[in-house]
Amino acid sequence: MQVSKILIEIRDAKEEDLDPVVDLWEDLAKYHAGLSDEFSLAWDSRRRWSKYLRLKFGEISTKLVVAVEDEKIVGFMLCMLSPNYPIFKERKIGLISDVYVLEVRRRKGVAKMMLDVAVKWFRKNKVRSIHLSAAAANPEGQEAWKQLGFEPYMVYERLDVEKYKGTEGRKVTRVTRKRKVKRKSLTQRIRLRRGPS
Repeated sequence: MQVSKILIEIRDAKEEDLDPVVDLWEDLAKYHAGLSDEFSLAWDSRRRWSKYLRLKFGEISTKLVVAVEDEKIVGFMLCMLSPNYPIFKERKIGLISDVYVLEVRRRKGVAKMMLDVAVKWFRKNKVRSIHLSAAAANPEGQEAWKQLGFEPYMVYERLDVEKYKGTEGRKVTRVTRKRKVKRKSLTQRIRLRRGPS
């Protein structure tokens, strides 16, 4: 029995790669929409993301890495440089915005190979940490990032405003504070009425 070897090239994306990357992104978006209603897509989401990708592709603060097999794109990783919150010592952070690998090529090290290229770029740009978010409803994705060395850093919470109960219908006790008013002496009040002497 002959085992065929998978040859995947990891490289920077070219302009002609953008449409196939949008196709992969659409698969990613639909996968997330199937996980939870919170990821429901707008009717023109493909057009909007395509426009967004083309805009970002032209910026020096963005790197789009693609995985290519037999001249077909089988995965992508969209990376960005971002200012950190101004209160932190670390001024700039790396962001991995979107990543997708075709299901038939998962668990073959494709994401790791793309991450290797991304990390070199982040290092070159003096980035000390890379941030990303993974859907809470996607434990498979979370596990994949954990295997690549990522650790939980922040937990993002979400509130559906329609489900918020708040204080409506409940008796609310209002606390008011009395302000102390400094009273003027009788002599000061008389002078104010008469004017300065």
